[in-house]
Amino acid sequence: MSVYEIRISPQVQAQLDLLRAFDHVRILEAIEEKLTHEPLVRSRNRKPLEPTPPALAEFVKNLLGDVTATVWELRVVPWRVAYAVEGRAVHILYVFRKDQGTTDEALS
Repeated sequence: MSVYEIRISPQVQAQLDLLRAFDHVRILEAIEEKLTHEPLVRSRNRKPLEPTPPALAEFVKNLLGDVTATVWELRVVPWRVAYAVEGRAVHILYVFRKDQGTTDEALS
């Protein structure tokens, strides 16, 4: 089993730094545990976001230059981590809180 490299952009790191320490650590631990191996396998806490929410499509385009890349969501209740995979790298796109409603609503 090969290991994927986790890439957290400065913008996402800034988002994480604004969170409570407990949430910050919990999200980073979930990323490490769930996304370094098999980030493209559906699970109870991981799914593709189809179609890609418009708010995240721009992140994918700017980061990867690929508008067709599938954006995935990792659930770390009540937080969500949006990510895309390119080769052996997992790009963390956005971290947001989702208490209720849809992902599009949570991002707007």
